[in-house]
Amino acid sequence: MTLGALVALAATFAVFALTPGPAVTAIVARAITDGAKPALALNAGVVTGELLFLGLAAAGMAAAAKSLGELFTVLRWLGVIYLLWQGLALWRTRARVAVSVGTAGHETHFWRNFAAGLLLMLGHVQAILFYAALLPGFVDFANLAPAELGLIAALQLVIVGGANSAYALLAAQARGFFANERAQRALHRVAAAMMGVAAVLVATKV
Repeated sequence: MTLGALVALAATFAVFALTPGPAVTAIVARAITDGAKPALALNAGVVTGELLFLGLAAAGMAAAAKSLGELFTVLRWLGVIYLLWQGLALWRTRARVAVSVGTAGHETHFWRNFAAGLLLMLGHVQAILFYAALLPGFVDFANLAPAELGLIAALQLVIVGGANSAYALLAAQARGFFANERAQRALHRVAAAMMGVAAVLVATKV
């Protein structure tokens, strides 16, 4: 793999990462309601799903993913249901001004957020098709060395994971501006709406 191809692939990953989609929307919604740590846990699940898709694409599994369409459909709709359920819970949350920012969590358990992020990505079957269509333009799979695949995975981890983490941290910082009951109610409802948008994006295969 040439240096030019590696740079082009990194730039493509960056464009992909900085374009908000279902994962970014869900991460931001989690960050502004529960803080950075739960959002970063969700991001860890998302990035794990991305790496799995990269591995499947590199192994020539795009056709297998298409043949397992029913399984991916089930996973996608489970992700949609989870996002809608979370959005409804956020919409119905009562504002509590006395609770300091960072402690009024709704889902702060690491592994639950991790699983939610992974489920979200596994239901987003377009991602594997994206990688299957993208990578052959940069990589000669017939001569791909394990070290090169590891380098691509590292690029993906740093660029996609880093962009999602930046979204999470910026959104978590914005929580400090919501210090009264009305603002908290608006915060919860904005987050609920974002969860709903993420569910629609997943359901409609955007």
